[in-house]
Amino acid sequence: MTLRIVLLGLVSSLALRAQKSFEGAITYTTKIEGAMAEQMKEMLQDQLPDKMVAYYRGNRGRSDFGSVALITDGEAGLLYLLNPALQTYQKTPITEPKETEKPKVTKTKDKTKILGYSATKYLIELQTEQGLMKMEVWATPELRVPDVLKRSNPLARGAEVEGIPLRISMDVPGVDLRITFLATQISKNLPDESLFRIPEGYVEEKAESPSPSGGED
Repeated sequence: MTLRIVLLGLVSSLALRAQKSFEGAITYTTKIEGAMAEQMKEMLQDQLPDKMVAYYRGNRGRSDFGSVALITDGEAGLLYLLNPALQTYQKTPITEPKETEKPKVTKTKDKTKILGYSATKYLIELQTEQGLMKMEVWATPELRVPDVLKRSNPLARGAEVEGIPLRISMDVPGVDLRITFLATQISKNLPDESLFRIPEGYVEEKAESPSPSGGED
């Protein structure tokens, strides 16, 4: 009886640990391939730097990429797009995308290891203004975040996958160009709370057209 209680306690403890949201930071490196890679690399340098960092803390997230940063406040249901060069920000609500705007997600049986985590491959199709974008997303169910942070993830484009994406490859519609984001470092140190606040002195500017899924096209 005592052994059974101990085992049940161990199982419960492991289950709680598995369900706990990931808090920390993930660093991604960027790779551009294809016939148009050299021509587009310079043009996309501000939007596609050599690396990107995603921070998670509770119901809040932040992605630093290029000349901008995206803060997700899951409790308030708001997104903040920061422009450090101009010290301005845009504020938009996080909303559910319309059924016709949701990405088509196909889970495959392909698996691999990325930074020691088991990752499953998903095929994503997303309609954009430029045409149909096809993506490959490798996500690990071993690292999870609240749904509101998954929906606003600028890399996964709001696609519903199980866990955090560790590798994302997207083919740009109409161009021989593939962009890949690969996780190269995972830190489980709790990010500073100041990362998820609007810096002092920033001025709000009105967003032109909020994206339904909370991300950027």
